[in-house]
Amino acid sequence: MALAQRHSSAEILIPIYKLTEIADSSTIRQRGRIQMEQTSARVLVVTDSQEAHAETLQALDAVSDFEIIGVASEGQQAITLAQVHQPDVVVMDYDMPGLDGAEATRSILRDNPTVQVVMLSVVNDPEDIRTAMRAGARDYLTKPLKEGELVGTIQWLLRERRDFARMQAFVKQLRRAYEALFTDDKPVPPTVVAFLESQVEKSPGDRLALETLAVAYARNRNWAKLAPLAASLSYSV
Repeated sequence: MALAQRHSSAEILIPIYKLTEIADSSTIRQRGRIQMEQTSARVLVVTDSQEAHAETLQALDAVSDFEIIGVASEGQQAITLAQVHQPDVVVMDYDMPGLDGAEATRSILRDNPTVQVVMLSVVNDPEDIRTAMRAGARDYLTKPLKEGELVGTIQWLLRERRDFARMQAFVKQLRRAYEALFTDDKPVPPTVVAFLESQVEKSPGDRLALETLAVAYARNRNWAKLAPLAASLSYSV
């Protein structure tokens, strides 16, 4: 992380009070638990088999948080429905007339890279699996499916996607809050100082954490704590 770059106060989107919020670990845990529990999804089903159609809908209908927003019987129709309805998840047969599942997946993800594609096939062929994954499918399940396998896979993918998005947002917010320390002259709240101290304690060799804590001590004119920290930083240059 480059902290040498300077920004004007107007450019700092996350002021110092936001770092206070980040330091409140109970807030982070609470938000994380809420988001982990939310696994609702808009699902598009793509299959040319009436039997597979019925089995897939029966499995998904058992989950109240899943909304079936469309059913397609071939690849081009799936692409069109995905463009119109913007699903969270696409459950797609690999083998279909016209565009196969891999080609349809590429087109769908080109328009919306966040879609989670689960590929289904009666053939457990390594080359098909590689092709599906290279096209962007997140998982490849072989029929007949075990009870709860499809639902469990979808729920896992949704949790993974939301965890990743939450972590990205957290890191981005933390980065901006750290930068705010270097551009703002307001005192640093005690909760933020405690948070920074805990980061240094966890990773004593992390120069970014050490320098950020030094800035916090300087802003608060805590010379007693700043002096030994500044000395250790100068020795490690």
